Amino acid sequence: MPRDANAVDAATYNALVGRATLTNIRLTDAKFDIKPEALTTQPDAWRKDVRAEPVEVFADAETGRLYGSFLFELTCRHRRKRVMSCSARYLVSYRVHGGCEPEIGELFVERVGKVVVYPYFRATVAQLAAQSAVQMPPLPIISLAPRSVKSAAELSDTHLVKGMKET
Repeated sequence: MPRDANAVDAATYNALVGRATLTNIRLTDAKFDIKPEALTTQPDAWRKDVRAEPVEVFADAETGRLYGSFLFELTCRHRRKRVMSCSARYLVSYRVHGGCEPEIGELFVERVGKVVVYPYFRATVAQLAAQSAVQMPPLPIISLAPRSVKSAAELSDTHLVKGMKET
């Protein structure tokens, strides 16, 4: 993990994207820690580091289901001191109508699962911060979208963008 997207046939991958249906997102573990200093400093001044990574991804060929476990971690620091942290693990599942090759299904879950689950982590952080009387701005959004015109062109060259036409 992570898998090489260039080793996967783009047409097969895009066909899977069209047949996959999100079936479930579950919070399976969470930890929240806040220090007293967090209550006396402004959250806008904190440095926020968010990490997200797939922990386990697997495909069940018999049932046509794909599963992924993702760990999200937020660390907030004021100057050099950690004032707040939150980690959460989520399980996401998809059903693929007509099944799929396990390698392609696992790549799909790695690429899409993190983006699908992240809003749930943002909500978890917001709820826990609010319950701790911390008025923290929302965490930034993430996406699979290219960050520049050059990277969009490179993505187009890999043919992994559904619906993008060749020029």
